[in-house]
Amino acid sequence: MVPCAMRAPFFLTACALFALLSAGCSGEPTETQPEDEGLLPAPEAGKGVQYRMKTTIEAGEEHERCLFVQAPPEGLFVQRDEVRFSPGSHHFLLFETEYDTIPTKNEDNVEVDTSGVFDCSDGPTAGWAIRKLVAGSQNAEGSSFLRFPENVAMPVRGGAVLMLNAHLINATSEPVETEADINLYTIPESQVEQEGDVLFLYNAFIAVRAHSEGRARLRCPVYEDITLLNFQSHMHRRGIGYQGAVGAESPFYENDQWENVPVLDLGDGMTIPKGSVIDYRCDYKNNEDHDIFQGSRSTDEMCMAIGSYYPAEPNTSACAVFGVDGTRNLGGDWVGNGLKTCKETMDCVQSALVKENFDQELMLCVNDSDPAKSEVMSDALRCLASAEDPFNDCNPEFEACAAN
Repeated sequence: MVPCAMRAPFFLTACALFALLSAGCSGEPTETQPEDEGLLPAPEAGKGVQYRMKTTIEAGEEHERCLFVQAPPEGLFVQRDEVRFSPGSHHFLLFETEYDTIPTKNEDNVEVDTSGVFDCSDGPTAGWAIRKLVAGSQNAEGSSFLRFPENVAMPVRGGAVLMLNAHLINATSEPVETEADINLYTIPESQVEQEGDVLFLYNAFIAVRAHSEGRARLRCPVYEDITLLNFQSHMHRRGIGYQGAVGAESPFYENDQWENVPVLDLGDGMTIPKGSVIDYRCDYKNNEDHDIFQGSRSTDEMCMAIGSYYPAEPNTSACAVFGVDGTRNLGGDWVGNGLKTCKETMDCVQSALVKENFDQELMLCVNDSDPAKSEVMSDALRCLASAEDPFNDCNPEFEACAAN
């Protein structure tokens, strides 16, 4: 993979491209097992843990805020979650990180006061070493992400640093005190017969031009047979439609809501065989006077697919390139909405990488690509982003692209 420490112009732009693709204030510390009930009573002793985050959002402000806590030393085997959060939150997530002690510097070596709640408005995965999504919800009193059968659970390693993350919006004229509680209900390790995981698929290429409609579509590979237990969408306020399907089959999930998002409960589960693709899309209507792009704030847009499944297969969970570390969200095919050939799209990408607003230009390049060329275009873009030496390592992909 291209080393970001290198300073030649091409490596700078390639690192910026990879950072885009492998994306999606102060406060008081919280205890991992709050004494008062708050919004949600804690699990019974020995049956789970609770984490809580409280923070104040000033009038008219929007933030993503985070809090680091640690898992118990013995670890956790999580079977389901339960979430409650106060008005003003768009979502609440819990991630497992790669850290064993709470960090005081982010991955860019910038010091951050992580002794309590801190600002992470660039997105929780942007500056920190996130390993996986563990739990969460985008419904204040509704369905959460995580649910497994009796003898299936998600392992969380002992002592792991966990990140609580909330997207908070205060549209009022007064400060708002916010709270989010999450319960992780566990089973003994001796009861676990299979490990479960959460699909957390993120499309980095969203561009909707001013006063127009648009679409973002991503096709992610399934590397082993899995049983999908639930499924839900995630969009921001311009989202007007969503579909999730397996390959060319009819959609198994459809939704036109971006708030109070319905979670499809698949009961005993839907089998998705190895070699399939999860094909999902978000439709948007932009009534504003400027183009809208992918990003973490409400002024931006998102397109995600989320669902509990088993057995765990980490590359499938992250839409990664199979067996290649650090390729989260790089393993799928991005499907455009335009007429550009693959060669024209990659010429556009090369031009975009030297521009100041390269990220938005890049999104426009992919958006304008011919959907019939999505596979060969995605192969070339993926290699450009992840190869150690794209000039030499990507010749087959670039040649295939040039012919299309």
